[in-house]
Amino acid sequence: MNSNPLWKPFRPALALGLAACLFGGIVEAEPVMAADSKMPKAQNLKPVKKGSIQPIAGIWHEADAPNARTLTIYADGTYELIFPDGKAFGKVKVTSEKHPDGSKSLWYSFHESGGIVLEDKDTASPWYSAFNSANELWAAFPKDENTATQTDLRSGHDGAIHFTRYAENGYDTTSAGIKAEDYLGVWGCGRCTAVISRERSGYLVEIQWASSAADGSRWTYHCTYDNFSAILFSNHDGTRIDYTYTEKGTGTDKKVYDDGSSVFVLRNGTLTWQDQKENSGNLLEFVKSPQG
Repeated sequence: MNSNPLWKPFRPALALGLAACLFGGIVEAEPVMAADSKMPKAQNLKPVKKGSIQPIAGIWHEADAPNARTLTIYADGTYELIFPDGKAFGKVKVTSEKHPDGSKSLWYSFHESGGIVLEDKDTASPWYSAFNSANELWAAFPKDENTATQTDLRSGHDGAIHFTRYAENGYDTTSAGIKAEDYLGVWGCGRCTAVISRERSGYLVEIQWASSAADGSRWTYHCTYDNFSAILFSNHDGTRIDYTYTEKGTGTDKKVYDDGSSVFVLRNGTLTWQDQKENSGNLLEFVKSPQG
């Protein structure tokens, strides 16, 4: 991983504050490992047109490592690998490896495109630099073709890099019987309505909360379904727009932010909205509309 400094130095307090915001609660970890020496060679891995990453979408923690990292895999094939001094990101694809006997095996191949890392962290003036990785293959994990939900990722042929599933709040223990399709439809809680639908990759959640007949707010989230925890979670591009309408039929929209994140949890017929940006929906319990 070659670092090309692109960011000017932050003031120490700002840098440390940003580090706490981005990486708080993550156990200390090393920067991204080099590719496993016993991993299939990149030139031997061919893309699979219909290979789905849904069986591994979700949150993973590194196992068997003193300095664990957290891996989040999104429905659109992007991923984030977080460690306390920065993060890396890229794309994951399903690839196939052809063997001498003519058989093939499938792999989840992770290609790193870049990231950020904290420099001079032990000095009075820490700062962040960005790096580009030219889509380097840093790890490949065997794809279990016989399961809809993979719970273990071991790299290459010797498992040098090992990740296991992580479920916040023990959601995996209450996920039995819940399917992604159960989230689809129209949900209501008082003046607040949530509409959940499919999109090209993942699920779209659109929320409208009316303060009155003339004004309110709208939130939009592009979500990934986690088979293991049976939850929907968004990436970091959720938007909030406040709207106002006049008696003359005109209206104005004001974008409040476009970097929101949320988790949606369906249990016992009730949908909850965990807004991780401003806690807007934390007390709401949605019930599906009969027409939903």
